[in-house]
Amino acid sequence: MGCKFLNHHLMLVLLIQLFLLITLFVNGQFIPGPRTSHTATLVGDKIYFIGGYNFSITLKESDIFYYDGNKLAWVEVNNQVSGQGADMRFRYGHTANIGGPKQDLIFIIGYVPLSLVYQLDTKTNNVTTPMILGDVPTNDYSVAMSSVTYQGKIYLFGGFDDINNIVYNQHIIFDTISLSWIDGSNVNGPPPRYKHTATLVDKFIYYIGGMETNIYASMSSIYRYNIISNTWSLEVATLASGNTPGRRAGHSAVLVEGKICIFGGAYFDSSPTESIAMLDTNTLEWSIPHFKNPKRQNMPTLPNLVFHTATLVDKRMLVAFGNDTDIVVNGYKGLNNNFYIFDFNNNEWYIATADELTNPSSNIPKLFSSNSAGISSNRSAIIGLSVGIPLVVLAIVGILIFVYYRRKKNQSKGNWNWSLFSKKRSSSPPPPSTDPHSQGSEAHLPPPPSTDSHSQGSEAPPLPSPPLTDPRSQGSKALLPPPPPPKTP
Repeated sequence: MGCKFLNHHLMLVLLIQLFLLITLFVNGQFIPGPRTSHTATLVGDKIYFIGGYNFSITLKESDIFYYDGNKLAWVEVNNQVSGQGADMRFRYGHTANIGGPKQDLIFIIGYVPLSLVYQLDTKTNNVTTPMILGDVPTNDYSVAMSSVTYQGKIYLFGGFDDINNIVYNQHIIFDTISLSWIDGSNVNGPPPRYKHTATLVDKFIYYIGGMETNIYASMSSIYRYNIISNTWSLEVATLASGNTPGRRAGHSAVLVEGKICIFGGAYFDSSPTESIAMLDTNTLEWSIPHFKNPKRQNMPTLPNLVFHTATLVDKRMLVAFGNDTDIVVNGYKGLNNNFYIFDFNNNEWYIATADELTNPSSNIPKLFSSNSAGISSNRSAIIGLSVGIPLVVLAIVGILIFVYYRRKKNQSKGNWNWSLFSKKRSSSPPPPSTDPHSQGSEAHLPPPPSTDSHSQGSEAPPLPSPPLTDPRSQGSKALLPPPPPPKTP
């Protein structure tokens, strides 16, 4: 009875463990936490987020994870390649751009000495530090630079050394094919600047906003760099009504059908006049678009963020993380834990959490809409596999457990019957002899054939009784931004 109870108990424990594994497999997805001064890089249908910092967490290494727009999932890269390649040191205010011969590598530059360039292979998710050729840039440490990638080359400008309080106007180019540094032209270029944006439009790079030492750059003075001729020019943009959009630093910028859309940023200790604005690169005129939130009519104002990232996918802009300049936490501007989707198709904006991006509903649009049919089918397939595979495994394990204990039960029953049979044969006295020629003899004839049901037809003499093997008869045991954290040497 005790053995049977233990068997049932063991089966129950196994079923519970399998249920927990299934729950973890289906629902145990990585969800990223808030951060600021990170980077976001679009590679195919994935957005890679690298670095940044959280006021309340001290990190030795930079976080690396991505949002998969096809599988609708957050994937942590650090755990996949732990112990492989190079662990990327903690950093913020850096740059991250796509490059390499096949345009499948992300090069991370800045915060640490520029001589130390990290390379993330998006095919293997492995991080390495390639050997760089040529002279190393003179500004050995720089944050808040701008960067643009064009035909395998990354164009970097400006930056700030907060240790020595130096603002740079250095223009450098990193060739991701030959892995070498090249000096860019500074003739007629911008003055030293940081916390600005750089946006690629055809063969030109537009530099907007930021800080020139202790002065916020004018939004009407637009520096433009010609990549082909390696020359600079200063363009004058026409402001919108009310001298908007207003000066700012720490904002983001994306290109939407020939217009540069800037979002967020900060002006001293407050938000800029307009959170969002668009610069027409053909007419150099600023305009203020109006977005509505169809799901939250009582929230007419847009969020005010700084040191966030903006990524354009199919005319939808995903704004991620950063500081919320309207919220103060422990004396600092509070970290933003939401995501914002700006749909330029119908000028609507939506609020979403990291978890909601993995389960889009009617409340928020799918970010990668061009593959919406594929996304939907893939999502269904993923859910089906996530549930179906564990259930099949559970059924197989259940059948194996059932067969195992059924065979064990039958084996125990057979041993019990054999023991009874042995006892019966060993305890039966031989019948008296009836041979008339053997009167007075002490010898006995072999006993007649046994009538036991287990040995009918056997004429062999009885075997010695085997030891009792019945298990039942034996004793079995069964800010603005807050001051940056100190840099690691």
